[in-house]
Amino acid sequence: MAPRNAKPPSTVEGVESDLKALPSHLARSALAAAALSLAREMDASETSATAKAACSRSLVQVQRELRALAPAREEVDALDELTARREARR
Repeated sequence: MAPRNAKPPSTVEGVESDLKALPSHLARSALAAAALSLAREMDASETSATAKAACSRSLVQVQRELRALAPAREEVDALDELTARREARR
């Protein structure tokens, strides 16, 4: 548990964390740059609440597009592991 007076993570920190989970070609893309720009705008104290709401909606859409472009994660279940071991022995 975080200490009470610990600063919550910024939007930029959250977006950077999300981008690290993407393949490098997507993490360095124009969409990724747009996500970081929107996050910086949201974190800026001079940005109005209305603008922050618009940035938030746009950021959600950009992140959705980035995730859609990312290759699907291959989930391996116990049966797949057994099959792979059997194939390796042959």
